[in-house]
Amino acid sequence: MADFEEQIQNLNIRAIILSSVMTAFGLVIALVWKEAIIEMVDYVIRETGVVSESSAGLTSTFISAVAVTIAVTVLAYLVIKANQQFDQQMIMVNEKMKQIRDAFDDEEE
Repeated sequence: MADFEEQIQNLNIRAIILSSVMTAFGLVIALVWKEAIIEMVDYVIRETGVVSESSAGLTSTFISAVAVTIAVTVLAYLVIKANQQFDQQMIMVNEKMKQIRDAFDDEEE
């Protein structure tokens, strides 16, 4: 039971709520940009006349989907790498802090 209580104390409800709200904001922004990107690609396709008028909408939607997928994949990769580097730095900081605490504990004895 003590393990369960310890896990509850470590649970940061505010951080979870903040993360959820920020995710919702990100979703709203993504939906707005989705429409803007589709309209831009559709405009470029119609102006250049690369495809027929009847299939321009579908073509622009697929081009937009591929472009956004690539962009999000690259951004997700960069965020994961940054998080890994942060975790490594936090491990190093915690090790240094432990060494400092141990040094002070040795002096007190």
